[in-house]
Amino acid sequence: MPVTVNSCRPNTTSLEGLEWYLCGSVSDGERSRETVISQQRFQAGRRSSCDLRLSWPTVSGVHAEFIQHENALLLRDLGSTNGTFVNGRRISTVTTLTENDVVHFGGVEFRLRKRSEEDSRGTMAWNDGDLISRLDGFEELIHGNGLIPYYQPIVMLLDATTVGYEVLARSRIPEFPTPREMFETAEQLDREDEFSEVCRREGVKHGAGMPPDQRLFLNTHPTELQSDSLIESLEKLRADVPDQLLSLEIHEAAVTDLGAMAELQRRLTDLDIQLAYDDFGAGQARMLDLVEVPPEVLKFDISLIRNIHQASPKRQKMVGTLVLMVKDFGIKPLAEGVETLEEAEACLDLGFEFAQGFYFGRPAASWQTSPEPTRI
Repeated sequence: MPVTVNSCRPNTTSLEGLEWYLCGSVSDGERSRETVISQQRFQAGRRSSCDLRLSWPTVSGVHAEFIQHENALLLRDLGSTNGTFVNGRRISTVTTLTENDVVHFGGVEFRLRKRSEEDSRGTMAWNDGDLISRLDGFEELIHGNGLIPYYQPIVMLLDATTVGYEVLARSRIPEFPTPREMFETAEQLDREDEFSEVCRREGVKHGAGMPPDQRLFLNTHPTELQSDSLIESLEKLRADVPDQLLSLEIHEAAVTDLGAMAELQRRLTDLDIQLAYDDFGAGQARMLDLVEVPPEVLKFDISLIRNIHQASPKRQKMVGTLVLMVKDFGIKPLAEGVETLEEAEACLDLGFEFAQGFYFGRPAASWQTSPEPTRI
């Protein structure tokens, strides 16, 4: 069994006596946690015999294997169906890993970290000075001073015209080099709702002057669905930008209470804010939810889109059937993570209406500086 602790935390030293560990969720709906790579050969997959057991449908029985060799950590795919990725690139050979690499098993994401064995026995790897600096930095984020909204284009797939932008969060504060550190800190401090609200507010604020036909897609944190603060924050946001087209993205795995979702959709309609479900297909695809509380836009997870042009006919037919089904419900399907022309063409053939991904534009600090989307 893997060794785990309650939450992910940064390391302070990593020279000798290293302990490698992964930060991520091992099952649908679970919070991020640490999993120590505790064996020289450490397997990840759905089977109970794996050292890291992942309860996700996009993960194969025995998906991949970590190999510790001298001071290096290697990763090998074990013939998985949906692939193993390092920093967004599918691997086909044994690959050497470095700290902070992002590893995907199918659609499941982990960040790789390391620390000294001495640090691993303590309760907090940050020294007092680092902890104070981190907390001060987070306060800067909450006040919007250190937060940088990024905008990634969302396009009409047929002609690659931009229809809107997803608002993403980045930071200029050294303690938070990636979004993961920001959101992990928010969770550790039980301030996820507050931070999520700030990200939306700053994203809308810096998006001022956007053409009236462009829509902003704003993210939520799953904990916000259990609180009245979400609607309150959206009411304030709508009052600030009464004419801005807005959509609220909710992770598909967070849709667990249909009654509450129906009420949320009613409130969003009153505020003239559209509903979008994110990462469809990454966990349990709840088709009943689509019928009972249909969103305006459904974002198909990157795990269903990656290398779709090379997928088997059965897999392509499965994705195409899902696309046709949601369109029958009056929902607009969006393909996430499109990185190549071949993927874009395949998604168009399968019936997708919208797309998002590096092929059409990387996130940029200003929607005005986002590159003109590549046409297919």
